[in-house]
Amino acid sequence: MGIECGVIAGIFVLFVLIFFRRGHNEWALATLPLILLPFADFVLEIVVVKVFKVQVTAFGAMMTLVVALAASAAWIGAASNLLKTKHNKRTATFFISISNLFNVTLTAILIMNILSRAEKLEAIIK
Repeated sequence: MGIECGVIAGIFVLFVLIFFRRGHNEWALATLPLILLPFADFVLEIVVVKVFKVQVTAFGAMMTLVVALAASAAWIGAASNLLKTKHNKRTATFFISISNLFNVTLTAILIMNILSRAEKLEAIIK
């Protein structure tokens, strides 16, 4: 799922660039935290495991994702204060909810993928 997460992170980078070009700087800065989790998985799976050939345990990979999730959630909360609209509280609450729901769902999918690969590996080894 490393390449898929790289594509997700790339799409969010495009969103950020479009927001900056359109002059919606506060939305661009609020969208940045959504890049953290898919980028962390991309770096872990592609750069660390495939390029540098470092063995990462399933627990280590899951902890990396959980730490990225926590950091992203905190960053989303801080970035939501930048949103200046008429209905700031409602907009910020909606943004925080949807963003964190996306991150939690992506983390659950990635952890299930890691666990399924670990079980397949155990079956091959035994």
